[in-house]
Amino acid sequence: MIVSTLFTVITFLLFCLIGLWIIIGISLIYRKRRTQKLLQIENVFAELISCYLYPLPGEKMEVFQIQRQFRELGIVEGKPKNVQYLQDLMLRTQAAFIGDNYNKIEIFYTQIPPYRASLQKLRSKKWYIKARGIREIYQMDQEQYIKEILKERNNKNIFVRREAQIAMVVFLGWESLRFLPYLKWEMTLWQQIQIVEKLWDLYPQPDLKRLRKSYTSEKKYANELIMRIIRKFGLREEIDYIIRFLDDPNFDTRESAVYCISSFEPGEEQLRAIKSKLFNIPNTEQQRQLVKYISSLPVDVDLTFYSELLHRGNDVIKLSAAEVLWNKGYVKEVQDFYYRQYSYQPTPEFSLFNDV
Repeated sequence: MIVSTLFTVITFLLFCLIGLWIIIGISLIYRKRRTQKLLQIENVFAELISCYLYPLPGEKMEVFQIQRQFRELGIVEGKPKNVQYLQDLMLRTQAAFIGDNYNKIEIFYTQIPPYRASLQKLRSKKWYIKARGIREIYQMDQEQYIKEILKERNNKNIFVRREAQIAMVVFLGWESLRFLPYLKWEMTLWQQIQIVEKLWDLYPQPDLKRLRKSYTSEKKYANELIMRIIRKFGLREEIDYIIRFLDDPNFDTRESAVYCISSFEPGEEQLRAIKSKLFNIPNTEQQRQLVKYISSLPVDVDLTFYSELLHRGNDVIKLSAAEVLWNKGYVKEVQDFYYRQYSYQPTPEFSLFNDV
């Protein structure tokens, strides 16, 4: 009985081992053939695209010839992996060109089989396929699909709506800001940065009319995005908008305002407004950052303002104000303030600041 059971177990393990080796062998063969196939697609693509972009005199490469060769390679709807590999090659190639060749590749992208492959991904129910389709569409500037993409700007999946919002900026530019009040989900910092960078790369000429129309939005992510746009484009005439949010109740909005205002030199009236908001900020670190920013401006030292900081601020703000005054040469004012903290007046030889 024991021998029979042991024999059965050994036989079973032997079959499992043989099956494992068969699977490994099949996998190796498949990988080898797949690698060869991808290399073949890459080589043919390189040859065809070079003939398409740089034809010899009298030997213009027609699109239908390219289409036929791709179909012969297996670039057909029934083989999505081959299609995706070709699309990836197209995207990488486009990134290496500018000018007429860049535009030619965009046109060529719409003519390779199977047609509308990226649009089919956009219509997929799987979020990662949908997001990839949107990215391919805006990377290849396929503006004809903008209406389909607009439907996804409030998609419940963060990756899908992020790609849709970036696509809106790519296709609509400054006009895309009019959708800010209608977005239902919070916009992450990463999304804000991506949108600002796309505007900067593709639409470097600011459209103040459209930008100012978005100032009415009450959504915090919209306020933060607008402030980052003002900072990136150096719109000094718009810094009153940033100043509005220096004492906003929301921490992240204040953080964005303090960060963005630091790129500008305000006018006299604007500087007074900034100083007036400092004590309304409930966060000590943000107050300290604002004091540091004010002290870095190329203006005369406002003794009244720093004296108020010394008397009204907390210990951190008092120390920051004292440091500014000391470094600006107002040593006596700092000494007088700290001397008053003691019940006695120290003699000069024991002054706290003699060794500084």
